[in-house]
Amino acid sequence: MKCMWIIKALILAIISSAAIAQDTPHPASNPNAGTSATDLRITSSLQQGWKFIQDDQLSDDAALASTAANWETVNLPHTWNAEAAGTSAGQPYKRGLGWYRLEFDTPAAGARHWLEFGAASLVADVWLNGHKLGRHQGGFTQFRFDVTNILVPAGRNVLLVKVDNSQPTSDNDITAIPPLGGDFIMYGGLYRHVALVSTREPVHFDLADMGGPGVYATTNAISGNSATINVRAKLKSDATEDGDYIVRASLLEADGRVAESMQETLSLRAGSNPAVTRNLQLEQAHLWQGVEDPYQYKLVAELARADGQVIDRVVQDFGVREIYIDPNHGFFLNGKHVPLRGVAMHQETYGKGWAQSPHDIDTSLALVKEIGANTVRLGHYPFDRYTLESLNRMGLVAWAELPVGIGVTTEVKISSASSGRSVCPRRDASAAFRASARQQLREMIRQQYNHAAVAVWSLGNETTFMHRECTEPWHDNLTPVFEELQALAKQEDSSRSTAYADFTSTDTPPVNGSYIDLGGITDVWAINKYQLWYGGDVPRLATILDALRGRFPDQPIGISEYGAGAAVTHHTDNVHGGPVETNNPGMVPVVYQPEEYSGYVHEQNYALILSRNYLWATYVWNMFDFGSDLRNEGDVKNVNTKGLVSFDRKTRKDPFFFYKANWSSEPVTYITSRRYTSRAYPVTDVKVYSNADSVELSVNDMVVGTLRQDQCLLKACVFRNVTLRPGTNKVVVVGRHGGATVSDSVDWSFNGTGIHIAAGQIATGFRSASGELFGSDNFFIGGRGGWLVPKNGDVPEDLTPVRGSESPALFKNYRSGTFSYYIPLDNGPYTITLGFLEPDRTTEPRQRLFDVIANGVTQIDNFDVLQTAGAYRTVVNRTFTTTVVDGHLKLDFVPERGDAIVSNFVIKPSEAATGSLGALPHQ
Repeated sequence: MKCMWIIKALILAIISSAAIAQDTPHPASNPNAGTSATDLRITSSLQQGWKFIQDDQLSDDAALASTAANWETVNLPHTWNAEAAGTSAGQPYKRGLGWYRLEFDTPAAGARHWLEFGAASLVADVWLNGHKLGRHQGGFTQFRFDVTNILVPAGRNVLLVKVDNSQPTSDNDITAIPPLGGDFIMYGGLYRHVALVSTREPVHFDLADMGGPGVYATTNAISGNSATINVRAKLKSDATEDGDYIVRASLLEADGRVAESMQETLSLRAGSNPAVTRNLQLEQAHLWQGVEDPYQYKLVAELARADGQVIDRVVQDFGVREIYIDPNHGFFLNGKHVPLRGVAMHQETYGKGWAQSPHDIDTSLALVKEIGANTVRLGHYPFDRYTLESLNRMGLVAWAELPVGIGVTTEVKISSASSGRSVCPRRDASAAFRASARQQLREMIRQQYNHAAVAVWSLGNETTFMHRECTEPWHDNLTPVFEELQALAKQEDSSRSTAYADFTSTDTPPVNGSYIDLGGITDVWAINKYQLWYGGDVPRLATILDALRGRFPDQPIGISEYGAGAAVTHHTDNVHGGPVETNNPGMVPVVYQPEEYSGYVHEQNYALILSRNYLWATYVWNMFDFGSDLRNEGDVKNVNTKGLVSFDRKTRKDPFFFYKANWSSEPVTYITSRRYTSRAYPVTDVKVYSNADSVELSVNDMVVGTLRQDQCLLKACVFRNVTLRPGTNKVVVVGRHGGATVSDSVDWSFNGTGIHIAAGQIATGFRSASGELFGSDNFFIGGRGGWLVPKNGDVPEDLTPVRGSESPALFKNYRSGTFSYYIPLDNGPYTITLGFLEPDRTTEPRQRLFDVIANGVTQIDNFDVLQTAGAYRTVVNRTFTTTVVDGHLKLDFVPERGDAIVSNFVIKPSEAATGSLGALPHQ
């Protein structure tokens, strides 16, 4: 008995040491590596020395005949759109054909050889030595071709790859597959790894299983300290004779010790492709507990001959965990309630696009870790193996996603692009589209199956987006597609929940085709809602969430996207100063997206999230700015600015620190609006994101005040009405975290003479023709901001320019209604110049009449802007003097008929003013 124990221990020790030896990096983790060899498999990296040309007119025959002598030399990963977004190079975004050619040697060893592609966007046709290996449709998943019989016996092989990322124009195009479109750039190219994988023997774990590892493990049950792990191994015999073999599966501890092992002997017929399924019983299971304890075993599967000689081996990380998602209480990991608070991200790096290196991925995920997130939404497509392995190690719960978005037919995409309006669907998804969706789903699930981080398989994102305004009878071509994908996903993996990121479902069921409702199909779902940005106010979101929960009580609901654009060079003095500028209608030069407003949006939405405990997961969109050919907004072209971090990963925006203060255990004390250094007004609020026990503010070495954490709302500590002196002001905050302190400081300057206000403007920084700096609308009470040209996606109906001013930018917005301004000023006499125009061409003389009252004295009586100016959108100014005696000026705009209105005003001291600034009302 003792002898048998020793023999078993020896076998397990051999497994352990062999597994550690074989645990070599995947080609994606070291794209510049040459050949990675073990005694069982050889992985030869094919990253270097490719020839490339982007040529839509090059034919297959011409490319096959070419020596590529005049093609560009590139290394992988590569995309021809690397600088299409946000870079100074201004490379145009190109969708079309890219050709790649490589010569490489046949390996000296190996019984079977497979070409492995990490991904090719979007469709790849592959030839080796003139033989067409096949076509792969789908731009985000790994695929392989068996080239054993096509490699030259010795010498150089010629590999040719045609990659097509063309925009489809009909459902019959080869690129009319998921995704048909999206708010992101479809970077074409061989943007992940390419390698030649060689097995030692003709019998091996299956390399033709949808790009997957051929070995799959699932935690079937956890009871106390015990866990049952089901292991399924797919085998392939390319041998010419039948034979007996041993399949062995083991779980190794992090230190290499064998935790549990099993083996089975079986007979394989030549050419067969069987699967072996067995359970491993772990008696003292160490669970994968997310960021709290991301412990992983090594899953080792070995294939041996009957005499025990191992001929193939697959090694993967494996975390033992159980996930349950409850419609009333949310997400549970191993029986422990874990509110999922996280971020979404694209597989993209500034100046590189999708052609990322492992270092680029590490840089991005380090920022995700820093902010304190515990979950990541991988949108809107399958990510690479290196990213998934990193998430496993970090304990970040992952939302994996199939690239089904926008719609399922090109009729919607094409018609919408040409008309600017949503188009009601009339056709079913093509057979090719549905086949590609099924294929990509199978590939995603099998390739990511063993990753503990993956919690849900999302079947798509905003697929109903282009159908949202249908008012005519329409044909529901989405439900059949999603019901089919739901059934397939459960067939492939019954252990995980399916999900969907919805866009149009609302609190009331669709009536007469008002929208397509996909609620209730997947196991769980979430909605993309941008309150205070594209959508309405935050209370409206609460109504929608509660109503959807009532409509689908058994389907857990979350928030898959929320957020706001943030340009780090755009700022505001008051987040309520004017209408939100969300996107560019194509006629206006700049869309202003102040960083401060983004912080306000996140604060308000996160407060709502915390009030709804049933939300199973919530995701900020997005962790990083990213490329989008649909965008021309903020301070950079072809970039979606909703990131918490800039595209180049160099700037953490204000909202980043809001979440870090709320999510991270690290001490945080951070002054917001820090990049707004040249201030328009001498009085400002100072907002500090801090998780300190208390925060002390000083300006110019004078203590302004201290706030305790219970005086701050969600870690946002606001010091009101802080006075700045002329010149440079040193603003310092000190956060006291127990016995430690964390400080932060900024320099803000105020160099203005008087007050210059751009009424109705949310952005600051406008200058008049004479160089005067105007701040965003501020110090107001009541009224509403408006604009001449909308910047919220609406098509402008009137582009009549401003007339009668050398500073038209100061008249593009206005405040209207019944409103007042309460402006802090030193005591003394002032000259006030008000700028007006009539924005509405339908207004008739005497339809808009109002008074302007300064500190109780009527200065402008029964004023008719249109009649005075002589034409609409023509500037007229009015000037008067008044005296400030109690530290503030109160201007009242009182309608007599219609709404009062003002575009801007300048307040300058008539002579030296004295005294101190008065206090401001809270807005």
